[in-house]
Amino acid sequence: MSKESKLLFLIVFFLVGFGIVMIYSATAVLAKHQYGTPYYFLARQSIYALIGTILFFVGASVPLKILRGNARLLLLIGIAMLLAVYLPWVGHSAGGAKRWLRLLLFNFQPAEYAKLAIAIYLSDYMARKMSWVQKGQLKGLLPALILVGMMCVIIILQPDLGSVVFILILTSVIFFIAGIQMRYVLGSLACLVPVIYLLVIQAPYRLRRLTAYLNPWDDPSGSGFQIIQSFLAFGLGGMKGVGLGKGTQKLFYLPSGHNDFILSVIAEELGFLGVGFVMALYALIFYVGIRIFRKATKPFEKMLSFSLTLVIVLQALIHFMVATGLIPTKGLPLPFVSYGGSSLIMNLLAMGILVAIDRQMKSR
Repeated sequence: MSKESKLLFLIVFFLVGFGIVMIYSATAVLAKHQYGTPYYFLARQSIYALIGTILFFVGASVPLKILRGNARLLLLIGIAMLLAVYLPWVGHSAGGAKRWLRLLLFNFQPAEYAKLAIAIYLSDYMARKMSWVQKGQLKGLLPALILVGMMCVIIILQPDLGSVVFILILTSVIFFIAGIQMRYVLGSLACLVPVIYLLVIQAPYRLRRLTAYLNPWDDPSGSGFQIIQSFLAFGLGGMKGVGLGKGTQKLFYLPSGHNDFILSVIAEELGFLGVGFVMALYALIFYVGIRIFRKATKPFEKMLSFSLTLVIVLQALIHFMVATGLIPTKGLPLPFVSYGGSSLIMNLLAMGILVAIDRQMKSR
C-alpha cells in the first residue's frame, strides 16, 4: 500500500475502535436498563465493525473496471432496496418511519447504501459526460438527474428529509467538480428551496425542529430539549472534559447520545481537545482523499476518489454542525464512530474502494 492508503487505513480503524469505546461509554447504563446487560450495544457494534472490516478489504480488492461497468446496476439495486422497505415481510418501521430492511443480524437502512451507489454512479456518468458538462450541454445530464431524483422521492416518502438533503448536496458538489458552472448548481438548488420549505411546513415535527433551531429555549422540555442538552454537554466538558465514562448527559438526558449526538458525549467526556482531535482526523481523511484525487489520471478515478471522500467528510461536517446548533437537528451519524450497522458497514466499504483506487493507480 502507498503511504496515503496506510494513513487512511490507520485513521479509519482508529475511528472505528474509538467509536466502539465511546458507544460503550454512552450506552452502558441505557443497555443495562433496557436489555439487562451493559454490553448490548458494544457487542452489536463490534459485530458491525467485523462485517464492515471484511467489506473494507473486499472494496480494496475490487477491480475498478468491474465497479464502473456495474455502476448503473448498483444504482438500480439501490432503488429496488429503497422500494423493498414497503414490502410487509422485509420492511421494518420504527418511530413512524419506514426506512429499514430486516436482515439476519440487524435492520439495514437502504439510504446508506444509496449514498454510496449514487457516488459510484455519478462518478461514472460524469466521467463519460465531462466534455458535455464543460461545454454547457446540460441536456445530457437528464438521465442521471432523473435517477437520482427518483431515489430522493422514494427516500422522502419514508420519510427521511436529512438523507435527501445530503444526497442533493453530494450530487451538486460532484457536478461542480466535473466542471459544471456554479450558476447552474446554485440555480438548481434555488429551485429546490420552495420544495424543501413545503416539506418542512407540511410536517409538524420538521417545523418543530426548525423553530427549535431558531430558539430552542422557547420549548426547552419539548422540541428544544435535544439541542439544549447537547449545549450542556459541550459546556460541562470545557477544554479537557470530565473524563472518559464520567459524563452525565448520556444518562437519559441526551437523546440519541450513541448515534445522532455522539459528538456531544465526546465533548463532555473528552472536552474541546477531544472534539478537536476527532475533527482533525476527518480533516486528515479529506487530505488523503484529495491526495488520491490529485494523483488520479483517469476521469472516473478522479471523480470517484473525490466522491467517496466527500461521502465521509460531509457527513462528519453535518454531524458537527447539528451537535453545535449551527444547523437544525437532523439525524446523520458521525462516520465510523456513531452506533449503527448500516452507516458503519457502508462507510468502511467506501473507504475500501478509495484504497482500491490508490492501489490500482500505483500498480500501473
